[in-house]
Amino acid sequence: MIRHNFVLCILRSKAAAHVGVFALTVLAVLLLCNIPATATTYEINDGDEQYVVSSDAAELSDVLDEAGVAYSDLDVLEASSSDEVISLSITHRQYVTVVCDGVTTSTLAEIHDTVSDVLEHLNIQLGEYDQVSVDPDTVLDSDIDFIEVTRATVSYVTESTPIAYSSVRRADTEMDRGTEAVTTEGVEGSTNVTCRVIELDGQEPVYEQVATTATDPVDEVVSYGTKVNFEKPTGYSTSSEYITNIDDEAGTFTTSKGDTYTFSGTLTLNATAYTARSGAVCSTGRLARVGVVAVDPSYIPYGTQMFIMSADGSFVYGIAVAGDCGSAIDNNDVDLYMTSRSTCINFGRRNVVAYVITGTVED
Repeated sequence: MIRHNFVLCILRSKAAAHVGVFALTVLAVLLLCNIPATATTYEINDGDEQYVVSSDAAELSDVLDEAGVAYSDLDVLEASSSDEVISLSITHRQYVTVVCDGVTTSTLAEIHDTVSDVLEHLNIQLGEYDQVSVDPDTVLDSDIDFIEVTRATVSYVTESTPIAYSSVRRADTEMDRGTEAVTTEGVEGSTNVTCRVIELDGQEPVYEQVATTATDPVDEVVSYGTKVNFEKPTGYSTSSEYITNIDDEAGTFTTSKGDTYTFSGTLTLNATAYTARSGAVCSTGRLARVGVVAVDPSYIPYGTQMFIMSADGSFVYGIAVAGDCGSAIDNNDVDLYMTSRSTCINFGRRNVVAYVITGTVED
């Protein structure tokens, strides 16, 4: 068996323009392939299509016409022979214009190539966000003769939205009552949104959110003083316990024993000292003793707990409960029980301040 292979390139050229689409005749093929000039069987492969035709035509163009195969002078024809059969394979080609980066290029491409193949042939690399006028996976056909690549400019922007800080007030037992200071400066936080910005010629920018972060604000801390500097209690005070701190904002006071009480307010009372025989019983049934005071129950209800002291702290009666009353006691009058007549005389009559206790604060 003798097998011959040859390729006929049907190209547009000055010579092709003068001699027609096919310049070679079947006779020339027969001479090259040593095939007798009789009717010949042709197997024609045109892409996915296959045709078989028997022809004694002198021109290959006539053979293709008889098979109904379309062709142009840009196509490539590959032929091989075996016995009395000639196999023809047609590769269709066309010119495609590609515009990229301001450069216009006309290139010859095979019809079965994809748009991506054409770009690769021209060494055009696509960025992730570049756009192509024809889908890169599209297989070329006669309708696709123009491809435009639009480059994308990618940048990143971060927009920050401030988060306001809060102001926190904290009691400071070492600062004098009535004073305050900023001990921690406040710092704003922020919410930071990062976007990818994709810009293409002639189009509105596209924003894609890619990250969100947040910076927490730092609270401003304002410390205020609770320390009180009363005079030291005198010897005729009935209690050794005195107030060291008063937190007006929290409504608490702390004594020298370290006990902290909540209070609802203060009362300024006209105080008189009194004493009674041992075992005397108050109007509420309580035994008369230090810490049980007589009040006007319409002004200070029975059972009310108080911390009683002079305004300057020089006298401290201490923790007391409203547990008795007297016929001469009216409104803000109060009688303070003391253990002896001499103590009562030393005290006499004076104004005192009563912190109305509502509860205790656990550590």
